[in-house]
Amino acid sequence: MSNVGIPIKLLYEAEGMKVTVEMKNGEIYRGLLLNAEDTMNMTLSEVVRTARNGQVSKIPTVYLRGSGVRFIALPDLLRNAPAFKKVANMKAKMEAERAGGAGAKRKREG
Repeated sequence: MSNVGIPIKLLYEAEGMKVTVEMKNGEIYRGLLLNAEDTMNMTLSEVVRTARNGQVSKIPTVYLRGSGVRFIALPDLLRNAPAFKKVANMKAKMEAERAGGAGAKRKREG
């Protein structure tokens, strides 16, 4: 998990929570995220599936392939996830570096 980006880390943080997943084919799955992988493959349980035509069905467990995912709606609880705090710290550090070196010109060594 060390080389994955922020979206995948958030997906891991959402394990054990209710998520909504829209697939590229238009189907929508809402259920408890049991397991997630780096490829965005995921296992949901207690699933309510809404087909493209609006037909709703209940499925005990479903495995979704990550390449077919259009987007994932995660719980609001994840706004306080550690991954976001790291991003905020990195952003603040970059802005401080820019502000500190904005007026100064670098001398060429030669």
